[in-house]
Amino acid sequence: MPVAGLAALTPSPGDVHTERRSLGGMTYTIRVENHGGVVSQAYFEERYQIQDRSSLLFGLGIAELLALLAAVVCGRVLACRAIRPLADALRRQRTFVSDASHELRAPLTRLHTRAQLLARRSSERDRDGLEQLVRGTRELGEVVEDLLLSAQACGGRPELVPVELGVLAEEAVAAEAVRAGAGQVRIAVTRERGPYVVQGVPTALRRVLSALLDNALGHTPPGGSIEVWLGQPDDRYVELRVRDTGVGFPAADSDRIFERFARGTEGDGRRFGLGLALVREVVTGHGGTIAAVARPGAGATFTLRLLRADLA
Repeated sequence: MPVAGLAALTPSPGDVHTERRSLGGMTYTIRVENHGGVVSQAYFEERYQIQDRSSLLFGLGIAELLALLAAVVCGRVLACRAIRPLADALRRQRTFVSDASHELRAPLTRLHTRAQLLARRSSERDRDGLEQLVRGTRELGEVVEDLLLSAQACGGRPELVPVELGVLAEEAVAAEAVRAGAGQVRIAVTRERGPYVVQGVPTALRRVLSALLDNALGHTPPGGSIEVWLGQPDDRYVELRVRDTGVGFPAADSDRIFERFARGTEGDGRRFGLGLALVREVVTGHGGTIAAVARPGAGATFTLRLLRADLA
């Protein structure tokens, strides 16, 4: 018997009629069939079906979320276990490099000093050989310093303090004055708008300036010049440029020269790849940038930018 209020149209014999109706705030689906004059009616309330479907979808969503979370946790745990031996090996390697560099630095410094004393007291006949010995010991010392700096850069972050780049630049130029004079290269510091105080590690930034000057001297022929320029192009950054009149390099090599063990095809053949690679690592670690522009035969300019200390 049709339910009051949900009576549907009586279909023709053999037909089936389905429709949805609302009654009392609830929605019903009604199905009416006519079998040879016998009319049958079926209906159901959709609220329970919708609730069941919503509950099922919610349960599936929670299950997927838990499965995803479990997968992330398991993946992290497995990844940590997989890379732990590699991390331990790298840590031991850094420790070895740092310890070896510290142990080698003192005897190499003494050897270099003694070679310099011998070169000053030697006769003209022996001077060339002793000067080559001095250069060799200096280069060995630079290699040790690079290795030590590299190990320190890969380790924990050292404490940053205010550093006056202008003072470091003057010290670096003074340290290279004898070498520049021997090579007949003019070297000077030019200051514009200051101050030049940045937040950094003094020893690391000193090594940056030393490496940039070493590279410039190695690629500037006699009669050339090197200028260390300091200024503030804006109110946020301190800029330092090392500009030389040396052999330069192709524009395509502007990024390659900062790769480890890269070598220039011009100059006196001195290595600069490791030094410049460490320069970029140190500058990047200080939150700064380093860029190089040059043209073959027209010199090169290395531009270092660091945030002012009062803004760091």
